[in-house]
Amino acid sequence: MSKSSPARDVITDVADRMFAERGVDEVSLREIVIESGQKNASAVQYYFGGRDGLFLAVFRRRLAKLNEVRSAYMEIVDREGRGDDIRSLIEVSVLPLADYLRSATEGSHYARFSARMTPRVDFTSRDFADISDVSREVIVRLRRALVHLSEEAAAARVDLTMNMIVSAFAAYEQRQEEGLLGGAASFDDMVTHLIEMSVAALTAPHSPGI
Repeated sequence: MSKSSPARDVITDVADRMFAERGVDEVSLREIVIESGQKNASAVQYYFGGRDGLFLAVFRRRLAKLNEVRSAYMEIVDREGRGDDIRSLIEVSVLPLADYLRSATEGSHYARFSARMTPRVDFTSRDFADISDVSREVIVRLRRALVHLSEEAAAARVDLTMNMIVSAFAAYEQRQEEGLLGGAASFDDMVTHLIEMSVAALTAPHSPGI
């Protein structure tokens, strides 16, 4: 059972920081509990129902902050009359995450954690009801804009594209940590390529039978 309290917030803060700095797999629940100043070794179980519940709490917090920025981007494109433009909607999805990663400390695991969590959560569930309005709106508008596809195909195409976006950032983050970027494009170039590839993926014609 999840419980709301200052202690729960402290644990979430500490877990968020440690996951971002070292990665989910390199941080134990015991370390989080100790760093949080909790005397009860079962604090994560008590407040979050276990490790997965803690992951979800951290992800919700990050998504809420990201969606505040997305909302600002959405207001701009709506004001400029681009609210139903596919590229503009992709930019609303991509640029806030790019902005965060551009300012993140070296060795950040932010995108990799997001890539791990995104396929595992239902953004229409009550867990995300209060923080996902703008993300859902982007998805609805993108599906509606893909007039060359059936509703089912449009939904599948948008879902694949959203997972591709976060996975691309995660791959860049991993390669940067491993020193494997070499002569690769700059981060800004990668963001531009990602936006263009996402638009191309969404607008590509459907090939029945493949």
